[in-house]
Amino acid sequence: MVIFGWIIAGIAGLLFAFSAVCWGIHIAVDNSDWKRLGIKVFRIGLVFVLLYINVYVYAHIFGVMSGTQKPVAEVVSEE
Repeated sequence: MVIFGWIIAGIAGLLFAFSAVCWGIHIAVDNSDWKRLGIKVFRIGLVFVLLYINVYVYAHIFGVMSGTQKPVAEVVSEE
């Protein structure tokens, strides 16, 4: 799971950086095509972030159901 996390975080980070570059070019040359590309790339980056969150949530749910992990309420009450 850690490798998956680093891969998804890296891809999302690169997409967000490319989106920022597109917005910078849009501001510099005032071309709406760069603005649309920046928005599309940003949305794809958000999809990767949501995928990352969903995979971790479902992994925790299945871990609790299989008995390999404790429920969050049980972990919090032990502290």
